Amino acid sequence: MEIESPQGMAAESSSAAIILLSASFGYSLSTTHVATGSIIGTGLGKKGAEVRWNVAGRMASAWVFTLPSAAVVGAAAYGLAHAIGGSAGVIIDLVLLAAIAAVIYWRSRATKVDHSNVNDEWTGGVAPAEPEPAAAV
Repeated sequence: MEIESPQGMAAESSSAAIILLSASFGYSLSTTHVATGSIIGTGLGKKGAEVRWNVAGRMASAWVFTLPSAAVVGAAAYGLAHAIGGSAGVIIDLVLLAAIAAVIYWRSRATKVDHSNVNDEWTGGVAPAEPEPAAAV
């Protein structure tokens, strides 16, 4: 589904309203989830629009896993820092988490996303793409 200007404005306006209303009640929420839900809603509201349900399903399954995963990582980080104790525990925790973040970043570079492929359909694989062969000199 390609979003046109009226749909974009409707999605942004509804996202802003939900986020501001939620903030006024003191609720926490994910702005990314709100914006994504608004975009799906504009697709449902436009006659003849086609929502990519496989993409929506993948996003929903990712949302189901992110909260418990974040809780497990937070608990493990606290447990490690507490077991070591003091500033040393916090520093070791920081170094370990920074190293894990660096590995994740390095792996993310294997499948480059840029302006030429950002809207390509996902093929369903989770393994990194094969690197392109080096150009002959």
